[in-house]
Amino acid sequence: MLRSLVAPAHVAQDEEFVLRRNAVEADLETALAAGDLVWLDISDASDDEIQWLERVFKLHPAVVSDLKREDRRPTLMVYPEYLFLSLFQPHIRLNKVAGEEIHCLIGENFFITVRTSGKSAVDSAYERAAQLRDSWHGGTPYLLYLTAQFVVDSYYPLLDRISNQLNELEESVLLNGGSLSQKAVFRIKQQLIELRQMVAPQREVLSSVIGEDRIMRTGESRDLFRHLYERLLRIYDVIDAQRDLTSNVLDLIESQTASKLGNAVNRLTILSMIFLPLTFIMGLFELNFVTTEPELRIPLSGDVVLLIILLLTFSFGVTLVWVFRRKGWL
Repeated sequence: MLRSLVAPAHVAQDEEFVLRRNAVEADLETALAAGDLVWLDISDASDDEIQWLERVFKLHPAVVSDLKREDRRPTLMVYPEYLFLSLFQPHIRLNKVAGEEIHCLIGENFFITVRTSGKSAVDSAYERAAQLRDSWHGGTPYLLYLTAQFVVDSYYPLLDRISNQLNELEESVLLNGGSLSQKAVFRIKQQLIELRQMVAPQREVLSSVIGEDRIMRTGESRDLFRHLYERLLRIYDVIDAQRDLTSNVLDLIESQTASKLGNAVNRLTILSMIFLPLTFIMGLFELNFVTTEPELRIPLSGDVVLLIILLLTFSFGVTLVWVFRRKGWL
């Protein structure tokens, strides 16, 4: 689906600024030839629309090929008549980070965005440009800045969401050991890695854009893109900080698990120490004391011997339990 905004090339001070919407292809070609400023936004581009772009803007075959596929990596290619770059807006789907690729073509008097349908940062930038007349004074560089700004802003809600999840997992680990939290932490760590893989090349793309004289026509434009670059640097730092936090949470979970295992081993050791003397007594009296020589026989009846065994085992058991409780081992 193709939609468009067309701003007149020259507007006198006393003349009303009229922004035309959704012109047909023939009128768009006429506006481009007249030097009007045009923003074309194409979602789920069809083959006919791609062919029309290729014919009207004389696109390189490599650009046409990139418009039809998703590279999953921000790129910047410079051509004599235009610049081609890709931006990525992140989404979390099924606990995985997915990027919506936004292809941008920037020329002297045209700005083109090609993307998939659905809620996008381009929609917000497009509506802002349609509502504010001042958006068109900066030309195509400002339209690119407006789009990139909303793309960069889309990272903050995801990072806030991940930060809240990490804080909740950390509290869960401290309160109840977090025995079921390790898988969730690994999932968040993978999301941060995927975000980092999006932000790092996108940061390099913006750095290259700042060096392009065709976009940085004024010092104001350069300052705007430098501000975006610095925001991406801060996002990158936040991602690294949250990755460190996930490592700390994993270390805490492992420490809690090791502590539980140590406590279990200690209890088993204490139980074995309690039953060790009891086992010795039982084993001792299981020996055969019956002999044919009267002087070697135990001068006690069987009932008395049984009572002695019971008293010894009971007294040993109670004494060991009392000693271990006194020392705080039980």
